[in-house]
Amino acid sequence: MCRSARLYNCVRCHCQVIICSHCDHGNSYCSGKCSAQSRQEKQRKACQRYQSSSRGRHLHALRQRHYRQRKKEKVTHQGSPRLVPYDLLIVEPKRVTTHQKSSFSTQTSTFYCHFCGCRCHERLRWAFLHQQPRQSLPVHTF
Repeated sequence: MCRSARLYNCVRCHCQVIICSHCDHGNSYCSGKCSAQSRQEKQRKACQRYQSSSRGRHLHALRQRHYRQRKKEKVTHQGSPRLVPYDLLIVEPKRVTTHQKSSFSTQTSTFYCHFCGCRCHERLRWAFLHQQPRQSLPVHTF
């Protein structure tokens, strides 16, 4: 089934992405990996801003004080495991499979959604699909 699709560049890695109208919910990232990394960066920056505020510094100091108190109450500790000095790690090479397309194809190019894998229409949109405008409420003038 051919669906309408949108072509856009990922905000994080700038790779081109095709997304069908069914999967498109205003996406701006290419995959879950890019969006997760972006979310981590934004959370890290927010935490840094909070830690630099006076309230954040105060609560962090309080948390650390409680943590040190709990550490003092611990009496027994296990020792660290002994490390073997010359361990060998077995590394297997990663196998990459590539598919080559012939450069002299008579068929038109086929596009697939990067999210669900469905076949998309050959003409790609650059903009979002606009929703139907809502019916405006009647305006009463007195």
